[in-house]
Amino acid sequence: MTGPHNGTTTGDSPVGETFLFEGYYPEPNIPISLQVLKTPISDPADDTNWVQFATATTTTTPTSFNRPEPIYHWSVTAAPVPSIGFASRWHTGGLVKVRAVAKDPDGDTTLYTFDDVTYASCFSANATKPWDELGIECQGVGINRSALVSTRNNPVDFPLDDRFKFLGKKQSNLASPAAEEAETLQYYAQIQAPATLSAFRTRYGFASGEVTATYFNDGDLGIGREMHCRAFTTPQAQQGVACYVSNYAEQVNGVPVFGGSSAIALADAVSRTNEFATVAMVYTPPANAINSVQFMVYDAQGQLAPKAQLDNAADNTFVPGNCLTCHGILSNYDKNTNSVSGNAKFLPFDVFSFRYSTAPGFTYADQANSLRSLNELITKTPTTTAITDFITGMYAPKAVTDVTATANNTHVPTQWKQTKQKGLTLYNGVVKPYCRTCHMSADASALDFLEQGDFTLYKDSITTQVCGSGTARTMPQAEHVVRKFWKSGARAYLDLALDMKSHCKL
Repeated sequence: MTGPHNGTTTGDSPVGETFLFEGYYPEPNIPISLQVLKTPISDPADDTNWVQFATATTTTTPTSFNRPEPIYHWSVTAAPVPSIGFASRWHTGGLVKVRAVAKDPDGDTTLYTFDDVTYASCFSANATKPWDELGIECQGVGINRSALVSTRNNPVDFPLDDRFKFLGKKQSNLASPAAEEAETLQYYAQIQAPATLSAFRTRYGFASGEVTATYFNDGDLGIGREMHCRAFTTPQAQQGVACYVSNYAEQVNGVPVFGGSSAIALADAVSRTNEFATVAMVYTPPANAINSVQFMVYDAQGQLAPKAQLDNAADNTFVPGNCLTCHGILSNYDKNTNSVSGNAKFLPFDVFSFRYSTAPGFTYADQANSLRSLNELITKTPTTTAITDFITGMYAPKAVTDVTATANNTHVPTQWKQTKQKGLTLYNGVVKPYCRTCHMSADASALDFLEQGDFTLYKDSITTQVCGSGTARTMPQAEHVVRKFWKSGARAYLDLALDMKSHCKL
């Protein structure tokens, strides 16, 4: 079944929504039964749970594809949910599961299906192979079934009582916003944070030797960023790294919009106007010591700020807790010592998740070497196995230290390549766009998602935290990532690859 692919999305109502179902079979005039699972949570291995909703017939016109025996096309436009009476097949905001069965006189054959995220690349890589070998090589995570995704609802639009707190994994649990701000000020005192951005720049020598880049971070917070980083030498003659990033966004009535217009955010970032906050990080050796990685926030006037809003909801504005949600998923803040444990990390720059200006000097091409240099600086901080693998893979076959190295967007960790399309689909369709940025901060833990087996290990948690209901649904953590995740086909890949038997609905 070459269409629709597993992971196909629609923003329309599932009731009456039609798709072009099509594919090939090696015999002419064979009836093709299009079937839908009675409910998304039904056991797909039980044939009695599948219901026919349309039929097609293979043509008598042969198609040749790299072998003497031809194949025959079939197609039909049909709706898996033809009317409201069949709504249990596909809830708004959830999944529907379909398959195609060839009713051959020699016996029924359930046809292979393919994943939207990997089909084109796999077909291109195997275009010279016979059709039967190509089908086996490129079959999707569902093998012979596909899930279609309703994107009509999105958790970011729900009130707080009906959803989890964004960036909520590292909440302060203090009694009030005032108590959180007081705690942040104690943390700043403990790390001796410079009182102003100007003082920060002076302390860490930003008058020279800095690397800068300007981009829209579409893979994380959904804002424009003006990044500055440099290495510095400590009084103990050790090497540290300091960074600060000024933030820009479309503003409505003076309020920044996270996930708003990238064009507006980039225009302001390029012209260095209308910045609304600056976030700073410092690594000071030794690695893994408490507060070896420090977090500071400065307001639009460059004054040290006791809180930081990182999304439109402002569920967690506590510094450094909201920072640790991504920069240290295995790190915690200790209120008794005003300290961040030693597992906080600088994160690499995923250059292909950014958007760039078209202004001279600010395009990706103009900044590619600066971004490489920024990633080289990351290697001078305490990294994890996953961070090292990411930076090494992105600049392979050259080293990130090589000024001639260029980034590639094709790197997949070795352990995700062992199961053909299953691993590639899960990685490219789920981990890469929605998980790896933060999970790379997990050191020596299956939470780094460096291997496909990590997903299998956490199947139950993923089922609950991604496809659960209400406040149990806590992943992804960041508002902008949640918005993009629920507009994508990622839930289909997760459900079929992990055999979750889920509605994965809102």
